[in-house]
Amino acid sequence: MEFSSQPLNDRWCFLKRIGKGSFGEIYSAYDMVLQENVAIKIEPISKDEKRLSLLLEISILKKLQGCPYATQFIHCGKNLHYRFLIMELLGKNLSQLLKEQTFHQFSLLTTIKLGIQMISAIEYVHKIGFVHRDIKPSNFAIRKNVQNQPDKELCCILDFGLAKRFLEKDGKYRPPRLGVGFRGTARYASLSAHQKQDLSRKDDLISLYYSLIEFLKGSLPWSHLKDRDEIMKLKIRYNNLELCQGLPPEFTQFFLHLQSLGYSDEPNYKYLRSLLRNISVREGFGNGKYDWEIQEEQMMSIHTDSKETSDSGNQIKIYKMETDSNGQINLKEFVTSFKNEKERKKKEK
Repeated sequence: MEFSSQPLNDRWCFLKRIGKGSFGEIYSAYDMVLQENVAIKIEPISKDEKRLSLLLEISILKKLQGCPYATQFIHCGKNLHYRFLIMELLGKNLSQLLKEQTFHQFSLLTTIKLGIQMISAIEYVHKIGFVHRDIKPSNFAIRKNVQNQPDKELCCILDFGLAKRFLEKDGKYRPPRLGVGFRGTARYASLSAHQKQDLSRKDDLISLYYSLIEFLKGSLPWSHLKDRDEIMKLKIRYNNLELCQGLPPEFTQFFLHLQSLGYSDEPNYKYLRSLLRNISVREGFGNGKYDWEIQEEQMMSIHTDSKETSDSGNQIKIYKMETDSNGQINLKEFVTSFKNEKERKKKEK
């Protein structure tokens, strides 16, 4: 889609496209009233209103206002050509952050901190009567400037275009439908999704479970596959014990709880969070930093040291990577060399 240089509704100035999907496109924009950058999601007007995923997303996002794991809703509307949703602009999604890490893995500490927030975010969606049906790392993003928003959490859940209501307005559970199509993303989908069954709350959490395993191991056994049927075969072949090999036993308990649930059973979210917290307590993690925060600090340190090296013209610092017990990558200075012997002797004095 192409937009003119004129602000949308005389308020929002488009900056650049930051995402694209089957629904339409996402742009960053400047809000002249709030005087801050926002995100604008655009979807072309369709004659078939049932296919408009943005209408569903707007409805769900409005219901989630007040949830600390939801993006802030700002405005919505439409014109002759498209419908739009304006919301808080978030930072990178978890898939992007994962790819930026060494070996494309998160440490156990970061995985636990994210996992607890992701469980809570999914629980909020379920509480308003919806299943997400596309839980995956790229559908969670990091909130900017969370330090200035005490009522908000760092990790936000995104993209409700595939969500489905499972509760009637009177609170009764909708019976499962027959012959539904595949919903979700094959890598993270539950076996029920592969078998084209109606999805329930446990399926969202099974997708979360696969995401957490990927965080820790860097990939899933079927990450290299594209064909849904081939992926399903590997999911059947790899049992829970094989997937969790080398991980704390709580991850096996996590999956066993989900496996015990029927279609209409409510997951024990509190129990699942407690499993992850138990690991944190046992490992003595405390309130440690996220992997990307450590990475940013190390890069800042390298930049500062590089400037000092440039200023001195002689001193050169050399680093090597070390992995700590939490799996976090640290850069350690291990050699300081000098361009000439005279400078070395000065240092010794």
